[in-house]
Formats: sequence, C-alpha cells, structure tokens
Amino acid sequence: MPESFGYIIRNSPYRENSRLLDIFTQDYGRIPCIARPAKKRGKIMVGTLEPFRYLQLQWVGKGDVFTLTQADERGRHKLPASELLKCLYINELVYRLSQQHQVTPELFQAYKNTLHRMADPQTNPQSLMRFELFLLETLGYGINLYAEDDTNKEITTQFHYRYIPQHGIIKNKPKQHQADGFVLSGNLLIALRDLQSMQLADWQELRTFLDKIIRYLVGKPLNSRQLLKL
Repeated sequence: MPESFGYIIRNSPYRENSRLLDIFTQDYGRIPCIARPAKKRGKIMVGTLEPFRYLQLQWVGKGDVFTLTQADERGRHKLPASELLKCLYINELVYRLSQQHQVTPELFQAYKNTLHRMADPQTNPQSLMRFELFLLETLGYGINLYAEDDTNKEITTQFHYRYIPQHGIIKNKPKQHQADGFVLSGNLLIALRDLQSMQLADWQELRTFLDKIIRYLVGKPLNSRQLLKL
C-alpha cells in the first residue's frame, strides 16, 4: 500500500458523502484520490482534509484515480488571515502547473518551507514570489540571468530583454518584429542573481512578469489570483 507525507491542495464534492482530492506528496508527486471522510470516527476525518495540514497518507487502487484509505495529521501551518488567500493561490499554482505523478521532492520541500515562512510574513517578505520563481525553475522555465541564449552576450543594465519560454533570453528590439515573449529589464535580470539585494522596483517588475508568464502557462486566469491584490 503506497504511503507518503503530503498536503491536500484541492478538495471538491464527489457523489454522496465522498470527496475528490488532489494530494501533493513528497514521494509520488501530485495524485488524485477519492476519500469518504467520517465526521466522528474513522481512518479519515473530515477535518484532516483541510488545506495546509501536513499529513501522513495511504491509498490503494490502480488507474487514474486512487482511493485514500488513511490520513493522519502530523502538523499544521498556522497562517494569519492576511496570508490565507496567497496560500490558496500557491495550491492552485501547484495544481495547475505540476504534472500528475511527477515526483519533485525539491518542489514539495519548497512548498512546505513556503507555508512555514508565510506564517510570519513580516520576517519573510516576498515568500510568494520566491516560490513562484522556484516553481518555474523546477518545471523547466528557468531564466538565464547572465547571457543572451541566442548570442551568449552578457546581460547588461543598458538593455531590455525578451524571455521566450522554451527558447530563452534574447535582446528586445522594439523596432523589429520578434516572437511572443515577456520583456524584462537588464536591471531585473541582474538583480535576480541575488534576491536579498532586490529593491522595491525590482519586486514590482518581477510581479508583473510572473503574472504574465503564469497566465501564459496556465492558459487562463487563476481564480485565487484574481482575488489577490499584489
């Protein structure tokens, strides 16, 4: 019987008294499961299927959707109300952008660490954007911060550049026709080499870029993101 630590990132009704879940696990990636939770007694209690609880999970079955047989809480993230919507947005990012059964223990650890940091946003500002950057890197959309991918010329502060997914960074030339992509300043690309040194203007430009590329990758607006004021 497979088992792993994990989190419930999506929970919706399924037939009578059942739930259709998406579980983000440490050892098996994201998997869909059906659960029949109990209100008073049982191996799966209703309360344990809430988001942001660190669970030890077991499931059975073959095919595309499994049956969750046990969910034991091993901890929970005490998130302030100001951060709850951001964390729901993180859940939606993982659900929309990760592939089922793709094992990414480093992304799982980043997710767990981000929830921990979000519990103290004053000490850990910009945790959300740091996670978004790591998610893109893990999924194969990392950005070359040092050189143009087509010419290998060094990135400088005097130019703007265009990031084209699955192609890379090229110099932006407004007077010439270029393929679709996302414009970034050389200042931002250089600042991203050391997140600790990022200035407010850098974070603001990064926010705009992240919104555009995530919209591009998902193909439509994320429900939780439309409610956020970032």
